[in-house]
Amino acid sequence: MEIIDTRGRPPTPEFNSYFIPEYTVPANLKNGAKYISPAYLNASVELFFEEMEDAGIIQVVALGRNARALRPKQNGFIPNDHIYDLMQKYPDKIIGVAGIDLTNEVHNALEETERCVKKLGFKGVHIEPARSLNGYPNDERIFPLYEKCIELDIPVVLMTGMLAGPNIEYTNPVYIEDVAGKFPKLKIVAGHGCWPWVTQIICVALKCKNVYICPDAYMFMPGADQYVQAANTFLQNQFLFGTAYPYRPLKQTVEDFKALPINPLVMEKIMYKNAKKLLKI
Repeated sequence: MEIIDTRGRPPTPEFNSYFIPEYTVPANLKNGAKYISPAYLNASVELFFEEMEDAGIIQVVALGRNARALRPKQNGFIPNDHIYDLMQKYPDKIIGVAGIDLTNEVHNALEETERCVKKLGFKGVHIEPARSLNGYPNDERIFPLYEKCIELDIPVVLMTGMLAGPNIEYTNPVYIEDVAGKFPKLKIVAGHGCWPWVTQIICVALKCKNVYICPDAYMFMPGADQYVQAANTFLQNQFLFGTAYPYRPLKQTVEDFKALPINPLVMEKIMYKNAKKLLKI
């Protein structure tokens, strides 16, 4: 089975300046990792590709970051041009999703989105409303970007999960539901699956066919059995596989995911077909 990892970050100096060992290694252990990726520990992209092959992953979606980080010692930026360079160097392995600065300080959000998609070949955008604007996904300041995504026919990946903002209210799926209702043609991906609001995001995705769930590393946290139930039935076309690398090793995450009680035909959708269709690969 071919696999697309919809949330992975190669261990380049640029990515590793954000994913520093002080925070990343403990996160691995909390997420159930049995070991730390050798590629990450050695900051080796070549080892990363070997780990991809060993895991059966053919492509990885590398997401840019352009938001104020929660940790004050880090700037939280992963330049889109760096991801483009990776796409050029490894065109068969790296899929780019642009990190967009909602404050318009690093770049103009709309112009950067258009540049990345039309000129550089990126397949979507990644935003972090709480870290950028101290706001929620339904903040009206983001609406022009949502309209641009509809115009370009690309998905927007939202940073959700327990670290999306200063408290877990910032990842409450009710705000995604509001956006999905106001922009029914906008394809929305809940990165980190809005954990711990598992039941709520499942409900939102059931109501809103334009909402996709990617729990990635949180697929193995308490309450994740509900993700499995939903993915096996009514959300089989709106569910995506991701590792959240380097927060979890590639091979173990694939093995752990394949061990879940998911119908083989649904498994193929989640691990490959849904991402291929959503990202128009």
